[in-house]
This record gives sequence, structure tokens and C-alpha cells, in this order.
Amino acid sequence: MKDRYRLFLRRKSVFHAFDTETNRIESLRTGDRTEARKLLHAKNEACRQPPMNVQLARVYLQHSDPTVATRRWQSVRRPERIRIE
Repeated sequence: MKDRYRLFLRRKSVFHAFDTETNRIESLRTGDRTEARKLLHAKNEACRQPPMNVQLARVYLQHSDPTVATRRWQSVRRPERIRIE
């Protein structure tokens, strides 16, 4: 399977990703080649395995906030009262 996104350097300063399906160009907002390759790899992986990305997102969320698994909707819907003076 071919990669959807291709990496190129524009004006010798910022890397961009070229979408081969839509022919659009998106800035990766970095001048570092290794960081740009990591971002491009993440974009291509997201296109290859969408269900796997949802599972990875859940794992990252669970590790960043351990209370996610036990949180209830009431705590999400009921915001804390903010006093405006």
C-alpha cells in the first residue's frame, strides 16, 4: 500500500505534507527533518489503521488521567460554580 502523505521541504525552511488523494499541501510547522518524518509517519498510520488509533487514544487518555475509567456523566455535566464579581 502506498503512503497517502509525502514529505517535502518548501523554501528551505519548513516541511510540508502533500496529500496524494486530495492534492493538498499542509504545513507540518517544523524545520527539523526527524520531527517532520515522525509527524508524517503518524499521518500515514492514521490513514492505514483508524480502529487501532481509537484504541491508542483511549490508552493515552487513561494514562494521562487515571480517573477516566471511573468518572460518571454527572461529573462531566455538572460544572463547578464560578463566581463572577
